[in-house]
Amino acid sequence: MSARRVLGVVISATVLAACTAGPDYRKPSLDMPQAWKLESPWRASTPQDTAAKGEWWAGFNEPSLDSLIRQALAGSPTIAAANARLAQAQAAVTAVSAGMFPQVGLGPRVARGKISSNRPLTNYASPNFSTTQNDFVAAFSVNYEADVFGRVRRSVESVRASAAQSAADAENVRLLLITELAVDYFSLRALDIEMDVLLRSIELQKRALGLVAARHDLGAASGLDLAQQQALLDSTLTQVDLLRKQRSQFEHAIATLTGTPAPSFTLAPDLRVPTAPAVPLGVPSDLLERRPDVASAERAMAAANAQIGVTSAAFFPSITLGSNYGGESTSLATLFAAPSIIWSLGASLAQPLF
Repeated sequence: MSARRVLGVVISATVLAACTAGPDYRKPSLDMPQAWKLESPWRASTPQDTAAKGEWWAGFNEPSLDSLIRQALAGSPTIAAANARLAQAQAAVTAVSAGMFPQVGLGPRVARGKISSNRPLTNYASPNFSTTQNDFVAAFSVNYEADVFGRVRRSVESVRASAAQSAADAENVRLLLITELAVDYFSLRALDIEMDVLLRSIELQKRALGLVAARHDLGAASGLDLAQQQALLDSTLTQVDLLRKQRSQFEHAIATLTGTPAPSFTLAPDLRVPTAPAVPLGVPSDLLERRPDVASAERAMAAANAQIGVTSAAFFPSITLGSNYGGESTSLATLFAAPSIIWSLGASLAQPLF
């Protein structure tokens, strides 16, 4: 193929590059009325999932909780896995985006070989000889897939949407982990306060049991009164055992969330009553605007939409432009001499038939 014809193919591919298989993605829209009467604080919603969430847990003024959350953010395997998936998705964007540019390669080769003198003849008038010789090749190649039907562009669009989905998923994992940690922490604190109340009740019930026993010994109380007081004390002791078991479960859950082995994790009891922070006024839709899981679902739909174009492009031919330039010689001294120069320039087209 002459250089003029190759240039014609390149120009044609550039002109046809505007053809992209598959539908362009557009965010789903809802039919809104021409006029909408809004009263404060109602308003039209706008996505705000990328807005900074901030350290919302600091509003509880709990230094222990702050320390646990920092430990969880640094050592939680769940967050580490989410960050790894995000890094993988971002690397996929880089890898797939490379298909939009020419692929440049350098292919040096050094070989020494011997051909057989008994090989099949290609010409009966020419005798065969056994030859041993060197083969030095230094070639520079450039290949480019003309993305005429948008397969590469749709692939890049898909992986970028998937990377955005992974980023939203990572943020969602972070929020869920911190929320679960805060719930477990305050549940444990509530158990500490409840257990303290029961322990003080046990002391009072023991004193009451001693009083009833003394009255029973003096004949002023019946055996039924003594048995009822003993049963009340035993029931309270059973409740303490149940609370201790529940506390240990919450303690193990906090250890897991912070990435700490459960046997080596302890949290001292704290009888302070936590104070809830002031919650700003708003409407439930404000939370929907900021939820990363909602954004993740929308990005997943965008990635699936781009895959329609990738699949549709498979029905059309694939055009690849290629060139090669270098030298080949039996000696390094003449590898780059003019007679050793080799080059090629061409285009290939592959059309699936079935």
